Amino acid sequence: MADNLTQGGSGSNCTIGIREGQSLILILYAASFFISLPGNCLSIYVACLHVKRDNEIGVYLLNLSSVDILYTITIPFWFYDCLNQSSDMLLYNVITVVTYSSMYLSPAFLCCIAADRYLAIVYPLRFYELRTIRAAVVVCAICWVTQLTCHALLLHRLALFSNFSSSVYKEPPPMNAALFTENITRIVFGFFFPLSIFLFSSQRIYRMVANSTSVEDKEKRKLARLLLLLLLVYIISFGPYHVTLLARSLAEPGNCCFAQSIYPFYNVFFALTGMNCAADPILYCWLNDTARYDILQLYVSARNRLLRLCSWLRCQKGYPKESPGLSL
Repeated sequence: MADNLTQGGSGSNCTIGIREGQSLILILYAASFFISLPGNCLSIYVACLHVKRDNEIGVYLLNLSSVDILYTITIPFWFYDCLNQSSDMLLYNVITVVTYSSMYLSPAFLCCIAADRYLAIVYPLRFYELRTIRAAVVVCAICWVTQLTCHALLLHRLALFSNFSSSVYKEPPPMNAALFTENITRIVFGFFFPLSIFLFSSQRIYRMVANSTSVEDKEKRKLARLLLLLLLVYIISFGPYHVTLLARSLAEPGNCCFAQSIYPFYNVFFALTGMNCAADPILYCWLNDTARYDILQLYVSARNRLLRLCSWLRCQKGYPKESPGLSL
């Protein structure tokens, strides 16, 4: 494979090095995939238990885990595309739509969880109608419809519905100035708006708990660490990509030199967004006492079933259940 990629953009050819940062990108993709897939499968199990207990947080967690898995199953394609540029335009376009839809649905459901916890902790006796299974389903449906509608409008604006299988849906360097509005919309509503909700909800939740005399200091510190981790994971996963996208939108159109210098960073930061999918189940399941207990119960149940199966197989083969040497 060639080490450089020549793209047509803004009426000129611009050669971009595609080997730069390749090793780091492949490591990020591999780590995201192998952590995210089993983690989000467990997260779906925990979410289903929440829904079964009539807890609306389970609906949001179920949708969050589902979009994280959607993003995760696209990672092998990007891993392969990093090694060998894909020539299948239809597959590339489908994967791109799924990837970006999942990328922006994930923060949407994270915002839903943050807002739900804010209402539950700061206003426990009010807004009860907003903290029901039915309300959660409606809110999640709105998130899905809004995201898919925005993507459909973008595809229509780029005239890609008629030639979806013959025209690659991507941003060739240098970036086209016509994409400025779409990129700014993605940055504002896909990153900064969810970030503002996280900051507001976290600050109000911690203030409420910190002023409570019924909560022990140990629990207050635990909550503070969890809220800080949630913010850090979100900022580290999505911040560099959107800051780089903002820089590209402002300075790259018609500027091949700028595109050549920033594109390797852009590719690395795009791969970094996958780490959010790997971190979500850890933060929302493994660090939650109830979820940890549910996962432990699942492990114990699976282990007991496996032991019973092994015992049954031993009996079928004519082996004694216990070793004679262990009998007293």
